[in-house]
Amino acid sequence: MISIDAKNLEYAQRRLGGAPKQIEQAAANAINYTITKIKTQTSKSIRKNYLVSAKNIKGALDVKRASRSNLRGVLASRGSPLLLTAFKVNVNKRGPIKAKVRKQTRVKAVPGLFLGVSRKGYTGAMQRTQRKARYPLRIPYGPSIPQMFGSENVIGELTPLAEATLNKRFLHEVEYRFGKILTKALG
Repeated sequence: MISIDAKNLEYAQRRLGGAPKQIEQAAANAINYTITKIKTQTSKSIRKNYLVSAKNIKGALDVKRASRSNLRGVLASRGSPLLLTAFKVNVNKRGPIKAKVRKQTRVKAVPGLFLGVSRKGYTGAMQRTQRKARYPLRIPYGPSIPQMFGSENVIGELTPLAEATLNKRFLHEVEYRFGKILTKALG
């Protein structure tokens, strides 16, 4: 959980002490700005580690925005494992089909993997569960977006960025509101 530093809250109280609603609004705006920025950075960070498209990532991320009455924002991820074909799959005329999920690993041959059409109409990568039998077939999957989002690499990269962005943006919002109040009082 990311929060605003106590010294920044004291600073806001000194600057906007006569307008507590302005402090709440500044906090809500800072939280919403941070969530938007972290959502973008999450997509970039996941794509830096995994071979998955931004479309798949952004479709799995949910944002709950903060308001003045509820100073809490949430960036959550939901979804099921992605098909193996959502990652990198190399098909050769000869030899096994190879797949790669993470950028740091090599392309690996997946035994029994082939591309085809099933009885139910699915077109894509399939794998035989038994060596000699034609059926049953299994559809191979890779990790889900929540698994990628929760990996140590991604969380470790996003947490300090979120903390810094939230505090910096909160100070900016306080200064903006202080300037607005000052302009209104003078003019």
